[in-house]
Amino acid sequence: MQSKKSFICLITDDETKNLFIPFQQFESYFFETVPSRDGQYKTLSFFKPTGSEIYFAGIGKFNAENYFSLDDILNITQIKISIPELSHTQIQSLIGSIGIRKGYNIWYPESDKQKIDSNIVDYTRIIEKLPSFNKDIDHIISEIDVIWLDKSKPISFYEVEHSTPIYSGLLRFNDVLLTIAGADNFNIVADNERESKFGKEINRPTFKQNKLIEKVTFLDYANVYNWFHNLTGKYYGL
Repeated sequence: MQSKKSFICLITDDETKNLFIPFQQFESYFFETVPSRDGQYKTLSFFKPTGSEIYFAGIGKFNAENYFSLDDILNITQIKISIPELSHTQIQSLIGSIGIRKGYNIWYPESDKQKIDSNIVDYTRIIEKLPSFNKDIDHIISEIDVIWLDKSKPISFYEVEHSTPIYSGLLRFNDVLLTIAGADNFNIVADNERESKFGKEINRPTFKQNKLIEKVTFLDYANVYNWFHNLTGKYYGL
């Protein structure tokens, strides 16, 4: 599969949600990871209202929204979609817009709300105040970059690590995981050059022991950009 245009193909029983994943995107992980005793790499797919994900045992979890159509994958590998340079706030805006289209309300930190792009985010869906979850971490939760909520129940948490350390976002998620029952959908969003850094950080023993590694997804900016495009048919910022 090396040096070739190859794909990891995952076929569902009814073939309605087949995944075609470019091997090149995950090649470095497989070379750094030891397979199971039977020589295989184990994987799980999750199809959720919040977005589809793929989990590689011992590696981590990744967004899979862009991997359903083989034709689309071939087009992406042949014709590079121009992803504009996006700011931290623009990424927050895209994530919020995606969440709204999926039926969720959105939380942004107080200091970020007025910067959000109203061209793609319906401000009436931005909540003004988070419910209190635990007095010890309420201030931590309120600083998470984007939260999707079903009414007042948090569904998905997103940290945009534009320049800040990925480890800091994981620690914040760790506090939430240990405090809020049922919290199980966390996302680190960063440039694709930082994906290997995410892989190393999420595989720390502390995150393996409490199984945070199974609950955190990595999305690069292209994932977010294409996800928005798939839902809206629009190319943001172009």
